[in-house]
Amino acid sequence: MGHPSAGWLAVGLVRRPHGIHGEVLVEVETDFPDRLAPGLEVGVGAAVPERRLTIHRLRMHKGCWLLSFEGLRTIDEVEELRGQWLFLPEQEREALPATYFYEHELAGLACEDTRGGLLGRVEGLADLGGGPLLRVAAGGREVLVPFRSPIVVRVALAEGRVVVDPPAGLFDDQAL
Repeated sequence: MGHPSAGWLAVGLVRRPHGIHGEVLVEVETDFPDRLAPGLEVGVGAAVPERRLTIHRLRMHKGCWLLSFEGLRTIDEVEELRGQWLFLPEQEREALPATYFYEHELAGLACEDTRGGLLGRVEGLADLGGGPLLRVAAGGREVLVPFRSPIVVRVALAEGRVVVDPPAGLFDDQAL
């Protein structure tokens, strides 16, 4: 999920109520699932945080979260959360690992080669199972660039660019 609202990031999708005691099954959509904890205030909404809830209990279940919220204890109370996104406040850049970037920070950056030649514009990220890929709009097509060193040489947010050293042929018109 992209950047829905300044200061908030979508981290999970509420799939359905679970059991009879007000828990919901939430599909994890974040690289940092350990940020969730009992007592943490989260936002919930269809596209932006429309309401704030406090996590009462949290546990993992088959790769998803099972959450309960303070003040919500019945199936009927949590049923209205079905299909809504769970949001966390965006962490300050200083609190993130040096090589971690939010997708919304990368979208729109110029993608340049190591000589300063413009290759295209970053549209976002994709993950097809082998790790994150930069989605770069280049000459009317999309090029997927592995988002790792040594291919990505530098991400310069302040300069509005990503410098890459792509494998031969990646940006050629004949490449598939």
